[in-house]
Amino acid sequence: MGQLFDGKYGPVVPVGPFYVANLNTALTDTDLLLANIAGETLSPGMPSAGTVVGISAGASAAPTAGTATLSGHSNGTEFSGGPTAVIDSVTNTLESSGLSTSARAITFAKGARLGVSATSTAAWAATTIDIRATLWVRFDPDGAAGA
Repeated sequence: MGQLFDGKYGPVVPVGPFYVANLNTALTDTDLLLANIAGETLSPGMPSAGTVVGISAGASAAPTAGTATLSGHSNGTEFSGGPTAVIDSVTNTLESSGLSTSARAITFAKGARLGVSATSTAAWAATTIDIRATLWVRFDPDGAAGA
């Protein structure tokens, strides 16, 4: 993730973990649970504006077919062009991570409630696989994430 601590912006910090048990087949933008709490899919409001630096995900086992893609969102709206993590049967992936294209490309406002969603292909054959994911963010002390 490059430099994890910046003199002005501070450290990169985790938001999560987000979790889904037995990810099903052919899902689109299905929200993961925050800390596996029933009905809770969004983080508490962020204390400051900031940026999403990356996402990381892991699976309890490798899928036998298909792909699951994990993406971050703010208040239920997917980050356009945001980082993704992919669990894939072709490469027998158990863990994956993705970075934003630049340090301040994907922003969120103070009070934003962040989450992670999963999209699985029709071929996804891993309904006994649990997936967990973490968003990695950096807060902007000036409250203007895009500055």
